[in-house]
Amino acid sequence: MSLALYCESNHASDYIIPQIGTAGVKALSISQERNFGDYFMRKARGQGMLGYDPVLNEYINGVGKKLVMHAPNVKFPFEFFLSSDPSLNASAFLGGKVQVNAGLFHYTNTEDEFASVLAHEIAHVTQRHIARFIEENSVNSKVGIAGMIGAIALAVLNPAVGMAALTSTVGLMQQGNINYTRDNEYEADRIGVSTLSNAGYNPMAMSDLFRKLYNSQSKINSAYTMLIDHPLSEIRVAEAYNRAKLLPKKKSSTNPDFMLAKARVDVRYMNFNLNDLKNRLLSTPNINSYYKNYALSLIFYKEKNFAKAREYAEKIGLPGNDFVVDLLTDIDLESHNVQSAIARLKNIYGAKPYDSAIAVNLANAYIKSGQGESASSILKKYLDRNPTDVHANDLLIEAYKLRNDKCDAYQVSSHSAVLRGNYKLANMHLTEAMRYCRGNKNDVIRAKIAKIAELQAFDEKIDKKEF
Repeated sequence: MSLALYCESNHASDYIIPQIGTAGVKALSISQERNFGDYFMRKARGQGMLGYDPVLNEYINGVGKKLVMHAPNVKFPFEFFLSSDPSLNASAFLGGKVQVNAGLFHYTNTEDEFASVLAHEIAHVTQRHIARFIEENSVNSKVGIAGMIGAIALAVLNPAVGMAALTSTVGLMQQGNINYTRDNEYEADRIGVSTLSNAGYNPMAMSDLFRKLYNSQSKINSAYTMLIDHPLSEIRVAEAYNRAKLLPKKKSSTNPDFMLAKARVDVRYMNFNLNDLKNRLLSTPNINSYYKNYALSLIFYKEKNFAKAREYAEKIGLPGNDFVVDLLTDIDLESHNVQSAIARLKNIYGAKPYDSAIAVNLANAYIKSGQGESASSILKKYLDRNPTDVHANDLLIEAYKLRNDKCDAYQVSSHSAVLRGNYKLANMHLTEAMRYCRGNKNDVIRAKIAKIAELQAFDEKIDKKEF
């Protein structure tokens, strides 16, 4: 369980506090690596650097977890998260944290190519390339473990640098990016292509993407951050191809969700002129129908032409699909057809209660219709399995407020503040909760306040470079 996972439950034991390491630690244990990864996530959430998109996050985690199931040496749960950065990149961090730039969807042609990048990043984590780098450099330099972990936070805290600059390493040192060694990259390629194949993807996808990127190296621009962070050579491209040749042949995935994800990214994240894109889609034949219809539906929705948006969404022909349901829900809510959205989502929710695109949308629709009890029931169940979903936590606060349940609303507000690393606000919310909670709930709150202090002390030790 993650160190940040304390919930609004009434049990003080739900707080998970990391073990505080001693100064001069020369090696990272698995539990320490997870704790440092969670520290980074709190810093990133606190600065608003994570892109919240329940549909893309659900898709990314679906692909990522499918790969993790077939990866060797997995020591802890992985968390895949979206960055709205339109450049081509993905980045691995301590503790199984993998950032995926929105631009990765735009610059890959198949789900297999997209998955090949995630497989490579997963290998960096499972082979502990980042942890070993920190171990070695904390001994050989004056920076130390805390300084290197703090470098991640510094990059996140700097809006001009942002998460794209974090590459597939632990962050920024004084002289610039820390890059993996050539051996690390080759090992991640070798293990990544095997993971890719074992997960059912076309193993040639990695070499196909490498070849495309290699041919683009002569015209590198700011969009191709992956080429800067992961330089390719003819030998590396050839080795990826030769490894894939030894594996069973597989056809590329035809999962329509990948094309829907590409369309969503192109419309919402790539900063394109949407009128130009719309005209090209309407006038160009032989475009993938999933991509075309979903992109046009998104564009018409943005233009508030809800009739056209609905028309193209229905042309997709996937009535229970997350991407389609999410858009139809947005159309219904904007058109003041809340009950229509609720009816559609309820038909799907029973089969997918932990799907963020379904559960969060249904809870939001209930909130819009003033049904706080129904919304809170759905969100509490969802958050039992996904306690770090900040947006879901924020919706639960709204649901409790609708019920005039200030005791629980302030406790969830505290949890949401801790997820963002704002301990002062978290304690203020718990102090306020004590005004409204009765019985043993106040004893639980006092225990939570004490344990938040321990968690805050952990973060401060990193900030002060005391590891």
